[in-house]
Amino acid sequence: MEPPISPITDSSTLRSEDEKPPSKELHTASSPSRCHSGPSINIKRLIPFKKLLVLKKPFYWWVSSEVQNDDQKKRQPTIRKLIEKHRGYRSLSTFLDSDENFMVYRRFGYLHSRVLLRKQDQLRTLEDELDDYDDSDIEKEEQEGPASRARMVLRSRDSDEAACKRAMKENPGIRTRTDVLNDIETVLKQYGELLLQAQNMVALNKPAKRDYKSVERYIFDKQPLVDEEQGFIYNQEDLITLRDGREMALLDNFIETLLKVFHCKPLQLVFCSKTDREKTTDPNLRYYSKSRKEVATTAIFTTVLLCLLVVPIFLLNRLTSMGDMDVTHTTSIMVLLVFTLIFSAVMSLFTRAKRHEIFAASAAYCAVLVVFLSNFPSLVS
Repeated sequence: MEPPISPITDSSTLRSEDEKPPSKELHTASSPSRCHSGPSINIKRLIPFKKLLVLKKPFYWWVSSEVQNDDQKKRQPTIRKLIEKHRGYRSLSTFLDSDENFMVYRRFGYLHSRVLLRKQDQLRTLEDELDDYDDSDIEKEEQEGPASRARMVLRSRDSDEAACKRAMKENPGIRTRTDVLNDIETVLKQYGELLLQAQNMVALNKPAKRDYKSVERYIFDKQPLVDEEQGFIYNQEDLITLRDGREMALLDNFIETLLKVFHCKPLQLVFCSKTDREKTTDPNLRYYSKSRKEVATTAIFTTVLLCLLVVPIFLLNRLTSMGDMDVTHTTSIMVLLVFTLIFSAVMSLFTRAKRHEIFAASAAYCAVLVVFLSNFPSLVS
């Protein structure tokens, strides 16, 4: 009787001696001279298959590029266009949202003041009512003495709330100090929210005259709404803009004026992006790219600062070459004074620097000119 096979016996022990494991040389196609048993690999059959793969690569590339083009069409940015035939709130909303300069709305300052005054008077009434409760307890304390219950009510919140609960049990319709404080808390919260809201509204900038004229002209020409509902644009003192105050607004207005006066197709291609051109087909309505205008204003501002540094140094150099030293000293001081004033004016008009910042920058600018002036040999001698 043959012994049973152990379950942990390796499978190789079950093979016969004639069967040998396949040699690793089968996987080496570069050694055809070696003989091996088992199925042979025909290398010539692989070559047409490789050629087929190579031939199909351009096809695959063509398919992937076509799919990519389809994806790019789907991934194009959506632009809400200002269509001439669409009248109403749709067209006006599209126009106001088309550029940050046109985001002009009413502040309703009068209504804010009216509601704030109402809440303020409600708080005044509640304050007087609370004082009446306190005065009444003080009178009771003076009449009853130090051991009175009113004394504890005035000095302890828990005693006050307990007294209010007892009073409500005795007379359910009575109004207690706790009710007054709860009403004060509610109205005071509303009053504070309205105050902060009014403060934020006041902090918003008024629209520039150019922006206001653009919006008013569009509403007057297109008549998108009825007269009563589009009349908000004529409350000019109550209008605000959602656009932040730009640092170089004067330069921006100067560039926009130049673009308006010298309007031509090359300038439109430079200062108007493709997205801006697709917003409208109206020839009287033009959009200019904000980023491109900022590049132009930055270039102009940098050029002005460079001229303020180079021109006075050049003039001082020419003055020092003169023979009359008295005239040279006087004229040099005048040059320093004039260009320092010009520098201060540029800083105050073209930037949002504060007064102390303008003063510090002007002092540093004047010091730089004095250093250059002191290095000239004719004045030093």
